[in-house]
Amino acid sequence: MQVETHLEPRDAWARLWDLDRHTAVIPLTTVALVAPAVALAEGVDFVGRTAIGPLGFDDTMQVRAWDPPTPGEGRALVEKTGSLVGGRIEVTVAPSRGGGAQITWRQDVELPWLPSPLSWVERLAARVAAPGYRRVLRTLLD
Repeated sequence: MQVETHLEPRDAWARLWDLDRHTAVIPLTTVALVAPAVALAEGVDFVGRTAIGPLGFDDTMQVRAWDPPTPGEGRALVEKTGSLVGGRIEVTVAPSRGGGAQITWRQDVELPWLPSPLSWVERLAARVAAPGYRRVLRTLLD
C-alpha cells in the first residue's frame, strides 16, 4: 500500500519507526526493542506484545535492512521471526513530487503453524488486516 504525507522523508521515517508511537496507535499492543538494543538498526530485534490481561502473544521481529533517507529514499526490511506470526515488512520512504514523502508499505503475513494446504487463510488474513495497517500508518504520520 502507498501513503502520502506532508512530512519530509526523514520526519516520516522517524514517525514510522517510533516504537512508542506504535504502542499508542495499535490497540492492546506494546512494541519495544529487545535488550540490549537502544535503537532500531540492522540486526536489532523488537517485539509487539498483544494481550488482554494474561492472554496474549508476542510478534517477534528482526530488522534485516536499515537505510534511512539521508537525503533521498530510505528502505527498511523487517522479518517476523515468531512461531505464531511470520512474514516480512518492507518499507520505502521517498520524496514526493509535490513535497513531503511517499511511503510504500509491503507486508507478507505467514502463519507458520498452518498446514500448507491452508495458505489461503494467510491471504485472507492479509486482506482483512490491510485497512487496519492503512489506519495505523496514517495515524503514525499525523
